[in-house]
Amino acid sequence: MSVLELSLAGAALLIGLTGAWSPCGFSMVETIGRSGDAGRRSTVLASCTTFAPGAVLGALATFGLLSTLGEAIHGAGGRLTYLLAAGLTAAAAVAEARGMRIVPQIRRQLPEGWRWTMPLPLAAALYGVLLGLAFTTFVLSFGVWALAGASLVLGDPHAGLVIGAAFGIGRSIPVMLVAPIVDSPLGIRCIELMAEQPALYRLFRLGDAVALCLAAAALATTATATAARTEVRKGADPSAAGKALAFQRLDRTGALRFAGHTYDLPGKDPALGGPYAAVITPGRDRIEILNRYSRALVGSATASNAEAVAISRRRLAYLTLNHDRYVLRSRRIKDSANPGKPKAIAAASIPSQLGHPSLYGGRVFYVLSRPNSNAIKWRSVRSGDHGTVVKSRTQQLLNPTVVANHVLYVRLFRERQSPQKTNPPRLHQALMVKRLDSHGFGHRVYGHGPDHLLWTTARSGDRAYVTILGNPPKIVVLNR
Repeated sequence: MSVLELSLAGAALLIGLTGAWSPCGFSMVETIGRSGDAGRRSTVLASCTTFAPGAVLGALATFGLLSTLGEAIHGAGGRLTYLLAAGLTAAAAVAEARGMRIVPQIRRQLPEGWRWTMPLPLAAALYGVLLGLAFTTFVLSFGVWALAGASLVLGDPHAGLVIGAAFGIGRSIPVMLVAPIVDSPLGIRCIELMAEQPALYRLFRLGDAVALCLAAAALATTATATAARTEVRKGADPSAAGKALAFQRLDRTGALRFAGHTYDLPGKDPALGGPYAAVITPGRDRIEILNRYSRALVGSATASNAEAVAISRRRLAYLTLNHDRYVLRSRRIKDSANPGKPKAIAAASIPSQLGHPSLYGGRVFYVLSRPNSNAIKWRSVRSGDHGTVVKSRTQQLLNPTVVANHVLYVRLFRERQSPQKTNPPRLHQALMVKRLDSHGFGHRVYGHGPDHLLWTTARSGDRAYVTILGNPPKIVVLNR
């Protein structure tokens, strides 16, 4: 989890806790806790057990749906969206620090009849959902509105789910702790303190202000980090591993940049992975495997008309083009001096195309472009299992790089326009990040106008690289 998500989760947790001072919060403690004699203790515990998942589920629905709606409206990421979210949270922090009256306020109460007409554990679950939804009962902190606005503005479903989970947990903690002991001296004292000491509620609101300030700082820092800077002024086709960056110069020769120095590589289209670097020889008939630290030759593999290469600690993958037919192959690296036999991964004939491969977790990722569709696909080298990461009939998906269960890729699409407009639709370009186990296109981390094309990608740690084709081409980097 990133620093930004941790800060948003911390704020959401504390803001959820602050909700315990609402009339609904008090009634929920008493409803679940006062369930009869000591023999019904199991009912209290069961009700607490069902209340917590209900609260989390309701919060996930609210903040997850708001972030999904934001993604559908304007996409995710981008410097402006982070700055807007930072402004919202900062404004809420100021309001909380000043103890301002919550406006707008929702004065709706929980349906009292549920506790009399339903089994208490079921009623508790439903009550939890309503409290988790955040806007179906009293709002006790400007942070609720700020988190909702930030979720919508950011348009990041993953961040929305993180906020929702933390808020739901915060909403449920007071009930789960106090309800089982509400009739004991300690429980009675807790209720008295909450009801008779307004300073305690004020203290929690000050805590909300501090947490929102931290979240605003993290959002503003992320906005600064998402601004791209030029890493290589005259180069293209990056590949990264650790703190090393390999790329191709304008004369098609490979270069390796590490620890402030740039070294020549004996080939083109360089790739980094594990302890290795790989380059395609000038004649395009062989791939040479190098020690990426010493740049000494440690192995090679034949590859007629090689177009692109990827390498990891245990695997070499490469793309060839022979007689209008693309073939993607893989070799096992058990001994770098003698890579294993080639194994076909995918093939396509022009006008269809295969794109640059990427290796991750025993799988090869690549783009398959057909005349009527584009898709980022994967295939397991061992089992032969295969699948699709993302696909589209109307958009171009280019040059994936897969690291840490996320795929970084380029997305090109044209905006929709009304039939009355005669000008060609504007081309949009975005560098996208998508979790492998998520749906949709993922989150935009960088956008670019139609003047120069975004092209090949690379990622290492929190750094994302992309080539911008121009005269000359350059590589920019974003810190994520």
